[in-house]
Amino acid sequence: MEDYINDLEKAKTALLKNGYSFVLIKNGEIIKKSFKRGVIPFMEMIRDNQDLMKGAVIADKVIGNAAALLAFDNQIKAIYAGVISERAKDLLLSHNIECNYNKCVPYIKNRDNSDKCPMEKLTNGIDDPKIAYKLILDFYLEQLKIDLRGNKK
Repeated sequence: MEDYINDLEKAKTALLKNGYSFVLIKNGEIIKKSFKRGVIPFMEMIRDNQDLMKGAVIADKVIGNAAALLAFDNQIKAIYAGVISERAKDLLLSHNIECNYNKCVPYIKNRDNSDKCPMEKLTNGIDDPKIAYKLILDFYLEQLKIDLRGNKK
């Protein structure tokens, strides 16, 4: 059994046991854990420690298209999601990223369940992870006044 399988189980356990929203593990070591919502922990990881992402595994409460594109672009090996969208699952599998999940849904909903999640809307129809990354950066900066830019991309 490959090491990443153990890492994925460890990430899932940490996520569920501690109530994190995001856990990233590489070579048995927890690199990042977060309670922040949305793709912010993923974007912080890209900004701060992108070189550690290749071959790592992620456990996340919710994986939609935006997170799947980021995972593919940063060579994540496997993902566990509490909830995953159908498009995200298909994207991950088409790029040989193992994905385990608790529930698969047609799309990720926004926080009050009245519409699609803003990140799902933003990356709808986008297949290029570089374009998605730029759109996400711009959205957080312009709409939420959160600067997630780094010098890596």
